[in-house]
Amino acid sequence: MTRHPGQASGLAAALTLAVVSACSQGDTTWVSPMAFDTATVWIHSDTDSTQLLVEVAATQDQRAFGLSRRPVLDPGSGMIFEFDTLQTPEHGFWMWRTNIPLDIAYIEESGTIGRILSMVTCGDRAESCPSYPAGVPFTRALEANLGWFAANGVAEGDRVSLQR
Repeated sequence: MTRHPGQASGLAAALTLAVVSACSQGDTTWVSPMAFDTATVWIHSDTDSTQLLVEVAATQDQRAFGLSRRPVLDPGSGMIFEFDTLQTPEHGFWMWRTNIPLDIAYIEESGTIGRILSMVTCGDRAESCPSYPAGVPFTRALEANLGWFAANGVAEGDRVSLQR
């Protein structure tokens, strides 16, 4: 592609105008570049049930993108990661490029929460970003805002069902 004199400055001016226009209209809504279906997760203990509105990460691309780059996660919202095959206990998640501290519940093939972990952000520093292995075999993983599981009485051993 050949550039003509002034083409770059015209493009820069148009881009600046678009950004200023969006800011002046107060548009602060973040839109994910990746599309996700939504569903409701029900978490059942022996005495109670609670729900969480989730985005469903069912494809490899969706699982790889996850909640990265999102500036905030609405209260009562999360993401469920679905795998086609049983994941080993060594498999886990990390928080590279994730801006929100999260809790993760690893869900066993039976639908029972096998392990809950809290994960801290590490920004763009992949080399210093810890991994959070499940410690149990799992077919799903559920992420929610840090502290959400404890605040809602969700514990290891609770049962999870997905309502689409």
